[in-house]
Amino acid sequence: MAHVQDLAVVHPQTTEAKPCTHEDLIKLLEDTRIELEEKLNELEMLSVQATCMTYEMVMMRTDPSVVESMMRLSDMYLSCKESIQKDYEQF
Repeated sequence: MAHVQDLAVVHPQTTEAKPCTHEDLIKLLEDTRIELEEKLNELEMLSVQATCMTYEMVMMRTDPSVVESMMRLSDMYLSCKESIQKDYEQF
């Protein structure tokens, strides 16, 4: 709620358009890259947590044959994760 109230206080200001320099663009791109990396890391952590939760739920509530399937799924997930990390590093 405090955030919404802060927005109500902000008044639009008219500022003169200043030319954007090459350094400004580089900084903007670098900041954007850093933000994207942080969001990607957060998303990866959430994905890992969701996978672990699913795995634990299946382990507790199913018969042994499903455990084998989950182990294969877990292995495939880790393989996929490594592949994505390699692609991301090359990108």
